[in-house]
Amino acid sequence: MEIASMILLFSCVFFMLLPSCSTLYTISTNQVAKDGDTIVSDDKMFELGFFSPGKSKNRYVGIWYKKISTGTVVWVANRETPITDKSGMLELSEQGNY
Repeated sequence: MEIASMILLFSCVFFMLLPSCSTLYTISTNQVAKDGDTIVSDDKMFELGFFSPGKSKNRYVGIWYKKISTGTVVWVANRETPITDKSGMLELSEQGNY
């Protein structure tokens, strides 16, 4: 399954928690999630956002268990193409592409 399909699937069950926006139930095509913004599931079990594993400076888009202190990652979008700084943004087009 491609990333856009996964994000759309997860957006159905995640809240958008952006500092500059009100809480939403979906990601709309007019919003951008920047590095530092996260989407948290209704039951607060999962979180989607940007992260760096261990001491790495690479940034990835992923979903992890929010309630587990070690942040166990369960899905990574850009495993093969990490972002090298904190300039990452997640935005969906009207066609559902990222």
